[in-house]
Amino acid sequence: MKPKFSFIWQRARNGARHKQCGTAAFLATLLLLQALLVMCLPNSGELKTSAGTPPDLAFMRLASLDEAPLAGYATTLYLQAFDAQAGAQLPLRLADFRTIRAWLELAFALNPKSGYPLMLGAFEYAETAHLQDELLHPLTPQAPAMLDFVERGFRADPGAHWPWLVHACWISRYRLHDDQRASAEAKLLRNAPNAAGIPQWARELDLFLTPPNDPISAQLGLPPRSHASPEGASPGQVRPAAAGEPLAVRADARSRNAIDTLLWTSFTSSSVQTFR
Repeated sequence: MKPKFSFIWQRARNGARHKQCGTAAFLATLLLLQALLVMCLPNSGELKTSAGTPPDLAFMRLASLDEAPLAGYATTLYLQAFDAQAGAQLPLRLADFRTIRAWLELAFALNPKSGYPLMLGAFEYAETAHLQDELLHPLTPQAPAMLDFVERGFRADPGAHWPWLVHACWISRYRLHDDQRASAEAKLLRNAPNAAGIPQWARELDLFLTPPNDPISAQLGLPPRSHASPEGASPGQVRPAAAGEPLAVRADARSRNAIDTLLWTSFTSSSVQTFR
């Protein structure tokens, strides 16, 4: 019996030794990757405004060993971290939004079922790109291009990505002040197939984007009466405009507040599904 127990003990010791070697090799690999990362970071004190040219889609699929969704998440994580460079933070208003949009398009191509790239485009980068457009006045504004990306994602799968197009409508109307674009995006929501499962309030978003067509609606801050009123309206929540306040301004504020409430209600209810 003694030789048998001695053999088992020797095998256990060898297994523990191999496990320690594997752990050491893993930590050494992480240390090497960290050293390479530090070498690639800028050391001149200047922050890079560009996230760099994204790799080819076919290369990313091959490098991920056919785990394209995982590569898509890794792409978005890299994009969100690129502005932190050598202990400093690059203000997003100075970033190159052309390359940011290219990385988002790559992430969405790798994982079309995920709304994460569209959420970043609508909530994180579109408004900041608009601030840059207002400061620099480029020949090709980047905020509309970012909203075009969100619209393409919605067309690919309306049922999964309608919340981000709703927010794109909000940005178009109340940040870019582009009523034509906001109406076109709201029309896409209204004309989406019934199988998409878009809630009725999102389909009727154009009611809140159209200016009031009579003085009474403007005074009460109500949407126009060109379509049926949305269900669940609460007249008790409506209050008259303040004295001396223009009716159109009051109605516009009422519409914006209504869209804000609907947007955040939808966002909190669908945020878990965003990371699928």
